[in-house]
Amino acid sequence: MKAMLRADGLTKRYGPVLAVSNVSFTARPGAITGFLGPNGAGKSTTMRLFLGLDKPTSGQALIDGKRIDEWPIPARKIGAVLDTQCAHPSRTAIDSVRWAAKLAAADQGQAETLLDRVGLTEVAGQRVGRFSLGMRQRLALAIALVGNPEIVVLDEPMNGLDPDGIAWLKALLGQFRDQGRTIFLSSHLLAEMEDLVDDLVVIAQSKIVGAGSAQAFIQRFQTSAVTVECDNPEALSAAISKAGGRVLGVVGTQRLQVTGVTAVMVGEIARDNRIAIFGLREERNLQKAFTQATGDKSAIRGEVG
Repeated sequence: MKAMLRADGLTKRYGPVLAVSNVSFTARPGAITGFLGPNGAGKSTTMRLFLGLDKPTSGQALIDGKRIDEWPIPARKIGAVLDTQCAHPSRTAIDSVRWAAKLAAADQGQAETLLDRVGLTEVAGQRVGRFSLGMRQRLALAIALVGNPEIVVLDEPMNGLDPDGIAWLKALLGQFRDQGRTIFLSSHLLAEMEDLVDDLVVIAQSKIVGAGSAQAFIQRFQTSAVTVECDNPEALSAAISKAGGRVLGVVGTQRLQVTGVTAVMVGEIARDNRIAIFGLREERNLQKAFTQATGDKSAIRGEVG
């Protein structure tokens, strides 16, 4: 499987409202791409444009090089969950999956297997109207998979899932990645996304803030804090300040917290000044980088690698 998602200069206006502005990015095969942005930034609109639920004002939303309406059976190319209200509440889970398979010209006999894969075997005969939000999330995913799609698009798939459910979903998405599928998902649970995604696409005020590897995004937008424990904090503090770093404070008698320099730089400074280091830790996280990137209007200039 080598299919990818690609947005080329994608723009969408709703009357005077600019929902998406000249958005360009790719979501590559064999990777999990996280799609992040504040509420109202344009995430859901972008996903709808890929799925043909809205038409772009300009630009293109391409699925493996084509618009979704150019694929004879789209469900075999892309499966998506944008809303958990994907089945009639009076219909059973098993019948809902069978109907979805029939509409996708897929094997209806796989319904039991798909429900087992998403952990709904025991409630296959229950009416969807009795399902919790987490159960509807699982059912929606089963329906999205009826065509065995190469690309999976999920909007807030962790909503309603308990910690065990989130762990299950992350493991399943990891399996999809290992199979070479393209996974594109949005979530507000940044702590869960941090150890899941390979790449990021970050949008704010309808424009792309960053696109590329998750680690590169964090390094670009977060001012890291380095904690270092050494045998001569006074001398190291002076050397770090001379090198352009800033000492935030001294913790205890041997530990410093500094910014403006990386952990590698601190190590080199200590080495050059013959200062012994007992411990060194650089703290970076997606939440801090996301907050800085989306809150800094000067950073919204277009796509970055």
